[in-house]
Amino acid sequence: MTIRQPTWLRAVAGLTLAAAFTLTDPGGAQAQGINLAKCEGLWFSTSEDFLSQGPRLPGGPVVSDGDLLTFQVGVGTRLCARNAELMRVFDIERYDHGLDAVEQIQISEGAVFIAFSTEIDSVNGAAQFTAGDLLFGSGAVVPNSALLAKFDLPRSLNLGLDAVHIEGGPREKRELLAKLDGVGVDQFRQNPGLLIEILEGTNTDILFSTEGTPPDVQQPQFLDGDLLSAKLGTIVRSNNDLLPGLPSGIPQEGVDYGLDAYTPSFDQIEQVPIELFSIEIQARAGSISDGDVLSVGPGMYLRNIDLIGPLEPRDRDLGLDALADRIGERACLARITTISDIDVLNINQGTGLFDADRPFGDWVRVQGIVPGPNCPEYNTHEFQVRVAVDGGPEVPVLHAAGLNWRRNVAPCISSNDLYTSDPWGGWFPLTQYWRFNECPDDASLAFWNSNSAPGADIAVFRVSMRPLGGGAETFSAPVRIRIDNDQPHDLLAELYNSGETQPFGDQCKIDFGGENIVIDIKGRARDEHFREYELHWTGGDVHTWRGVPVTLARTYDAGRPDLGDMGTEPPAKTDVPLGTLDLTTEYMNATGGLPVIECGYTVRLRAWDRAHLGRFTPSLNAFGHFAGNVADYMQSFCLIP
Repeated sequence: MTIRQPTWLRAVAGLTLAAAFTLTDPGGAQAQGINLAKCEGLWFSTSEDFLSQGPRLPGGPVVSDGDLLTFQVGVGTRLCARNAELMRVFDIERYDHGLDAVEQIQISEGAVFIAFSTEIDSVNGAAQFTAGDLLFGSGAVVPNSALLAKFDLPRSLNLGLDAVHIEGGPREKRELLAKLDGVGVDQFRQNPGLLIEILEGTNTDILFSTEGTPPDVQQPQFLDGDLLSAKLGTIVRSNNDLLPGLPSGIPQEGVDYGLDAYTPSFDQIEQVPIELFSIEIQARAGSISDGDVLSVGPGMYLRNIDLIGPLEPRDRDLGLDALADRIGERACLARITTISDIDVLNINQGTGLFDADRPFGDWVRVQGIVPGPNCPEYNTHEFQVRVAVDGGPEVPVLHAAGLNWRRNVAPCISSNDLYTSDPWGGWFPLTQYWRFNECPDDASLAFWNSNSAPGADIAVFRVSMRPLGGGAETFSAPVRIRIDNDQPHDLLAELYNSGETQPFGDQCKIDFGGENIVIDIKGRARDEHFREYELHWTGGDVHTWRGVPVTLARTYDAGRPDLGDMGTEPPAKTDVPLGTLDLTTEYMNATGGLPVIECGYTVRLRAWDRAHLGRFTPSLNAFGHFAGNVADYMQSFCLIP
């Protein structure tokens, strides 16, 4: 059999990244061989369509279950290709066919192609392809019957296609694509064994899962939760191999959880290959969903909201039908994973805020991953963390020797070796960073004191790597955070006779005429990121601060119309009710029944903002965080007898 080399493949060698296809570069689409080299990261699709309320998307705000999305830590989620663009090579542009299984195929530098399956048969007729067939961006089609040829099932049985991964190196995959392009779908249907010949001849294999289970549910040949080999006709990874912590497997264990998506990947923290996948149903009483990215165990690798959150849908879980990663490709790149113990996935890269619009402040810890001993760059490269403030120039985050910062390696080693960038001009050799790799370590890349940039609003961090002593640099994805080191402002607390609308004329001398002393406290507390306030009192024979009893909700999110996420409302109003102090009752309770004396009382209004403030102790390499910048307003008074 003579196999012609397709024109799209012959053109790959001269295809530049500038001509690579993405929706941001629609003019780069090729008539055949859609190149998705710019779609970097973890490829995926959702199970349901949804409306994106986040970044503006090419073609409109609706994301379909047939669109190809890509996710990168520190970058977020992007729309990589619309379903119509994927289907164009099959003369289909109008009807969305869904996207069920996906594989990235890198055949050379700058040339990345797609293999996939659809949710429905071709609108041009099932003779073109079905929902169980494996499609390629070149236009090639491998029918379901060819994938199942080694399993000795009826040729007419179409079990669907849920997950796919192609094994082989770039050269082998290039040869595989060329040979598949030379065989028509009807040839495969008439002789499914042709696929086995091609796989054996190219030293590749197609691993996949199905939608159905043959032939009998009581004694299944394999499950739709098993990963199968097309070349060998065997189960490569059973459902129980992937989910040993669950009762997975039939009939012995009890449940077939399905296998909706599968891809090998690389764990940059542990520096080891891992397997990522999704299942078709919920598990562990709903704590694992069919939209989560799992690792073997199952372990939780990414929640569905981590993938779709940057697009701001109106729900938190939209399912997961496809996964594809290029194993090892990013194993030796640097990246930032957390800022002051907050996962970068949870930091809105538009606002720089996280979790209920919280900013950062004080010391900022940058944690992440840089190439370790298993990477080629380990002995030859160095890195540095850089920060740019409010659009200004990038500068290295330096760790002066005067900080006396030591790596935390106890109890493995007792070391007085300072961890400082000074000897290298702000650069750390990778070998220096990992020199205590066998000991406990917190993986901190840098500590930055945000107070060193007074008035800073936005800080952007990224990691640069270069050969030792200089040379071309590579960069991690930037991470943007909002800084707030300002205390709550415009604090005011005035004292009122209970039920009155005007404050005491003399706040320092209050006349109650011998009656029970009940004081209304009204005032104002404002901050761009206001969180809450508290009221305390002390005085007379009570020598410690005591809380004013909680009679009103005091946090911005408690539903008070006069207390919002920037503090008391309206902004200029100075008589917002803050609390009521029954001084007579509280005083007697605190003193065991003593009568209230005349002098020496203070009411304190304390307000916090929502800033996430870091605190670093260099000599201990200890980092912690506390909640909010704080400010006080005091009002002291005496009673007129």
